[in-house]
Amino acid sequence: MKSSSCLVVKSKVVMNIMSINHLTIFKKGFVFLGIFLLVLSVLISLSVLIGLFDLNDLEVLGHSGLRSVAAIAVLGCLLAAIGYHDG
Repeated sequence: MKSSSCLVVKSKVVMNIMSINHLTIFKKGFVFLGIFLLVLSVLISLSVLIGLFDLNDLEVLGHSGLRSVAAIAVLGCLLAAIGYHDG
């Protein structure tokens, strides 16, 4: 049986964008945490561009605020990739 990335609900095809139905609860947690961190980094970046706060407010241990936001995004990507790993 070939698996697809679509669900059929009442004879209508509905896209399953994240296709997490086959994942364990532990892997689903990694995927959702990773995507949450990615969205958080985008929201922080947009709020800095809008002017809600300054990048200097995000300095951690002497590293620039931009580096801190980038670290959050990279961590989110890694967690989501680990969650989607099939091995």
